[in-house]
Amino acid sequence: MINFDHIEVHVRNSKIYAEFLLKLFDGGRVKNIAEKNIFMFLSKDNLHIEIKEVKIINNEIDIDSHIGFCLPCLRIKNALNHINKLDGIKIIKTINNPDGECIFFKDYEGILWHIKDYEHLDLFVNI
Repeated sequence: MINFDHIEVHVRNSKIYAEFLLKLFDGGRVKNIAEKNIFMFLSKDNLHIEIKEVKIINNEIDIDSHIGFCLPCLRIKNALNHINKLDGIKIIKTINNPDGECIFFKDYEGILWHIKDYEHLDLFVNI
């Protein structure tokens, strides 16, 4: 079974955006999950949104950053085997989370995703 884990949103001020999401969704929970003001928002119906701040240089958003929703994340055991079965996938990088590997890849449309090679909600999402 493939599980949807979370989606990211990149913003100018993550703390203020976390407060905005609490108001927009009329509640939920927010937790600071990492340095650099990275927060996880959990709505009442279990939607997970990771909130990260973009890099701002000379009052402008860094060329490698962007504002908006991005990087949908899935979870499945044997993630690499799963995505290797799909056409048009290009693996960008792999990182090691405390619970296992996380593989970043682009689909055939150029959309960047990531997939965790484990099935459970980890400590970053399960707030």
